[in-house]
Amino acid sequence: MKSLITILLFVISSSLAHAQTQTPVDLEKEKAELLRLHKVDREAHFKTDVDLLQQSSPEEFISVSEGKIYRTNKAAERKQFEGYFRGAKYYEWDDIEEPIISISRDGSMAWMVTRIRVRRTQKDAAGVETERKFIYAGIMTYEKKAGKWVRIANVSTFEPLN
Repeated sequence: MKSLITILLFVISSSLAHAQTQTPVDLEKEKAELLRLHKVDREAHFKTDVDLLQQSSPEEFISVSEGKIYRTNKAAERKQFEGYFRGAKYYEWDDIEEPIISISRDGSMAWMVTRIRVRRTQKDAAGVETERKFIYAGIMTYEKKAGKWVRIANVSTFEPLN
């Protein structure tokens, strides 16, 4: 019994020592990095640049919109945004409210809620230009992979503007 208690105490003290030696996560630094990615998304829209948009894309992305769940691989996401950006020009893609960000204590997961005003035009194949104005509100979730934040899932809502 005495040896069992000694082993148990050793395991507990080793676990505590390991937990105490882990480097604490700098949550402000991680928040700044997530806000940087948000700014990159804005830049990608204004430049209609799919490569820039996909810098933080995973091999599979989950999106929720209009009551449905979609699973998209990176190639399909590229094709979708190539069509969405083709002939498009952005005049607004601006935060209406400061993004709300939460990061797990261990810095491995995060989410960001945003509310963005969008005004864009897009020419169709015949050259006819259509303007769309809307408010986007949604939540993007992130996972830290190999030291880099990667978008893994998104829930989107859209409010058309007149």
